[in-house]
Amino acid sequence: MKVRVATAILTTTCIVLLALGCTKVSTQAPAGRGGGNPWTQNGILRVAEIDEPDNLNPLVGNQQAEVDLALLWGAWLYRVDDHDAWVPELATDVPTLRNGGISPDGLRFTYHLRRGVKWQDGAPFSADDVIFTWRQVMNPRNNVSSRTGYDDITSIEKRDDATIIVHLKKPYAPFLSSFFSMGSTPIPILPHHLLDGYADLNRVAYNNHPIGTGPFILQSYEHGSMITFVANPAYFRGPPKLQKIYWHFIPDTNTLMTQLETHEIDAWFAAIAQYLPTLQSLRGYRLYYTPLTAFSMLGFNVSHPPLDDKVVRQALAYAVDRDTIRDKVYHNVRPTQDSDQPAFLWAYNPAVRHYGYEPSRAASMLDADGWRLARDGFRYKNGKRLTLQIVTTPSGTGADWIILQQDWHQLGVDALVKIVSGPLYFASYGAGGAIQTGRFDVGYFGWFNGADPDDATLWMCDQWPPAGNNAYRYCSHELDAQEHIAMTSYDQDTRRQAYFKIQAILTEDEPVIFMLNSRRLSVLNSDFRNYKPSHAVSTLWNPWEWEI
Repeated sequence: MKVRVATAILTTTCIVLLALGCTKVSTQAPAGRGGGNPWTQNGILRVAEIDEPDNLNPLVGNQQAEVDLALLWGAWLYRVDDHDAWVPELATDVPTLRNGGISPDGLRFTYHLRRGVKWQDGAPFSADDVIFTWRQVMNPRNNVSSRTGYDDITSIEKRDDATIIVHLKKPYAPFLSSFFSMGSTPIPILPHHLLDGYADLNRVAYNNHPIGTGPFILQSYEHGSMITFVANPAYFRGPPKLQKIYWHFIPDTNTLMTQLETHEIDAWFAAIAQYLPTLQSLRGYRLYYTPLTAFSMLGFNVSHPPLDDKVVRQALAYAVDRDTIRDKVYHNVRPTQDSDQPAFLWAYNPAVRHYGYEPSRAASMLDADGWRLARDGFRYKNGKRLTLQIVTTPSGTGADWIILQQDWHQLGVDALVKIVSGPLYFASYGAGGAIQTGRFDVGYFGWFNGADPDDATLWMCDQWPPAGNNAYRYCSHELDAQEHIAMTSYDQDTRRQAYFKIQAILTEDEPVIFMLNSRRLSVLNSDFRNYKPSHAVSTLWNPWEWEI
């Protein structure tokens, strides 16, 4: 994982620091006088991203784009900063066993809420909003992607407008992360006074024009084009330093690259690594490389034969040249990842099984499993061809899919690629999403995890959609037992051993092929200051501090 910097010493230092989860920056010299860019508009940030979410409310959405946007208009109990520390937001302190915020039996969490916070329409924020949002998470009518953690709550006791006590059925170690914080399903607090009375929140007008307590107010939304945010003058931390943010949706990457070159765009927070050589040649920008608790994977629908056969899944894993995809498609920006935990996290198992590119081994495994290569170049078993439909979105260059297809064709697999629009691909189960409803053999998944290593919603038997994000329809009672240990123990060593075993089970059963760590590449105007990317959920944790 190299970052292009001036000297070999700095490069070595970066590799060491990156293992600890740091962010590195490379700088292209600014073109303007006195170190500034003449195209910079003071106080105005112009952002471009490829993906437009199907709605802006993470409660009933399933995309990373809506979380990034919600960090501008919404607020949580806590955010996570660039040093992986909890930053109280709508809460005032972090409950622990030591300070009494967590009861000795681990069944009660006491939250002290911030007083004086106003919703962006002027209404006061209170404990009622937290309790209301929890009830919306648990409302079976709402298309919520996961209720993990929230469904462990037996009740929320309101002591006063600024104090709640959450009662749990059982100890739940990831609760601080999952409960309206930076967990794998990061849901912001929603306004009780605006949304109470609806049977469900799936299609309410609020989802396209949310009102929050965050640093920026959504001023206008031109669907398919742009969202305009303005600074919230009543923000409880004080007015943000930026006056406006123009957030453009540009699905055509050639257009986006052109607008960077012509300096119509200041920031591309989630740049595509395939364009790294061109991005490095731009003048007046900085490139940020941020490792995340996130990864990409090829997910198998194990309810579809022949993917219900573990040998087939393992053979397919040995037939994917991940190194070539990493080097040629992503220019080594994103390192390969062998499990669901990144190498910089305390839960990572360094001895986890590694699937290298071994096509001869893959062929031998399929031969032994009865899948014989015929004269037409494809494999058959009991007269049926080994055919797989790979479902993906139009984002990116498609080069990774070309390599994947070629790898599997060489193995004798008839691999067909089907392109599905982003909104249909990522939509929730209730909205008929292709992945959530299981309309795929192989899907390309990206998972943004929270600050805690818990991602049980991806793997456990009771997390099949719509109950969770186990779109692979995978079930292992052995894994479930280890997840139970990891989720109910507050001792980190006990949890670490459970996560080591979970990773071993996953890489043996291989319901997914772990591909690459989602190391985020960001391209930012060199005049843009105070961007301090976090390593969990999203890099955009501190927008009230941004300046340009």
